[in-house]
Formats: sequence, C-alpha cells, structure tokens
Amino acid sequence: MQRHKRFAWTWAAAGMVAVAGLLGACDPEESSGNKPDSGTQQQTDSGTQQQTDSGTQQQTDSGTQQQADSGTQEQQDSGTQQQTDSGTQQQSDAGTQQCPVPDAGPTVFTPLKVDGTWAASGYMGDGEHNLIQDSNECAATRPGAGLGDCHKFTWTPGGAGWGGVWWQYPEGNWGTNPGFEIPEGASVLSFYAWGAAGDEKVTFLVGMGPTADGFELKSPEVTLTTEPKQYTIDVSRVRYRKVVGGFGWVAGGRSSPLVLFIDDIQWR
Repeated sequence: MQRHKRFAWTWAAAGMVAVAGLLGACDPEESSGNKPDSGTQQQTDSGTQQQTDSGTQQQTDSGTQQQADSGTQEQQDSGTQQQTDSGTQQQSDAGTQQCPVPDAGPTVFTPLKVDGTWAASGYMGDGEHNLIQDSNECAATRPGAGLGDCHKFTWTPGGAGWGGVWWQYPEGNWGTNPGFEIPEGASVLSFYAWGAAGDEKVTFLVGMGPTADGFELKSPEVTLTTEPKQYTIDVSRVRYRKVVGGFGWVAGGRSSPLVLFIDDIQWR
C-alpha cells in the first residue's frame, strides 16, 4: 500500500514539474528577456540598412552630382577652350591662307615698241630738204622680236652736209607739247641696225635735250656692218618721264648716199 502511495506521489511531482516547465515557457519575463535580441537585431538591421541606403544614396547622389557637375564643368571648360583655341587657330590659319599679304617685288617693265608710240617725223639737216627717204623694207629674217616697223633710210648728202631723223611724240613735236609718259622701270633702249655697204658711220640718239625731255643721250659713233646687229643705249641713269624724242639717228661727213636699216626699236 505504501509502495503505491510513493509511486503516486512521484508521478504527481513529475506532473507539477512538467506544468511548471510549460508555464515557464510562456512567462512574460522570459519574453521580455528576448527584447535585447530583437532590439539588437532591429538596430543592427535598421542601422545597417539606413547606413547602407544612406551611404549608397549619398554616395550615389554625391557621385552623380560630382560627376554631372564635373562633367558639365569639364565639358564647358573643354568645349570653351577647344572652341576658343580651335576657332582662333582655324580663323588665324584660314585668314592667313585666304588673305596672303601680297609681295609687290621689283617693278617689271613690259617692252615698249617705239614705232606706233612715237612717229619717225622729225627730219633734220638735209632731211629738211627732202633728202632723206624712209621706206618699209625688212631683212629676209627680221632680227630680235621684230617689234614695230622695218625702216630703210636713204640719205643723199646736200648743202647741210649731215642728216638725221627723230621719232617724235606726238608727230611733229619738237618740245612745245608734252611727250609720251613712259612707265618706270626701263633700263635700256635697244634696236637692230645694219648698212647696205657695211661702212656707214651713224650716231644714235634718245632724249631731245634738256628743254623738251630733260635729258639727251647719244651712242658713240658706230660703223655698221651688212648684217643686223643689236645696239643699246643705257637709260637707267636718267630721270625720264614724258619723252618727246623716243629715238633718233644722225650721220654726216659723206659725199655719197648712205643707206641704213633699222628694226625692232624698243624701250625695255
């Protein structure tokens, strides 16, 4: 009987312990004891989440803003700089290329033919008495550039004992009117001359004296040959402007007729 009572009490005690365990599991204090875990979890998660989001947001916004501002600024600065430099460079280069400064250089004198500008109208000496004849007769092959007319002059000595011809501008002008204005830059008067016999002595002229032209130049007396030969008179050291006597010749000291040919007379 006592054995049964002990056994009953043992099971009763075990039941009370089980009930107490169940009640402990539902104890509000134990539930409040879990608050630190929940709080820690919430704080950790929330903090992490906020920090992560905030950092990400700030970093993203800041990066985006900086990148946008920096990009805009760089783009503006770079664009302005490139535009300014490129524009200046292109404008400078293009302007220089398109509008080069002209170089005038030395004055180039275009050959000026005497015939057609001046006229062989100034007969002198025996020429004033119709003792000089001028005809257009050329050599078989015209010498030089063949500018102007071919001249064959025949002088028959008379009472004057000499004769000659001036090329005048205008025709018949002996200095009472202005002459032909020659451009600057001429250095010589050139021409070809030859004779029928080859012993003709002739002096060639340019400039009708100080009153008419302000200068007068003469070649040395030359003895012509039967072949065309070029002769020149240096005009580079005279100040010419409006020239009345563009060219001329004189001869004398003969008793027999003189025949000479002249061709390609030019200022150059």
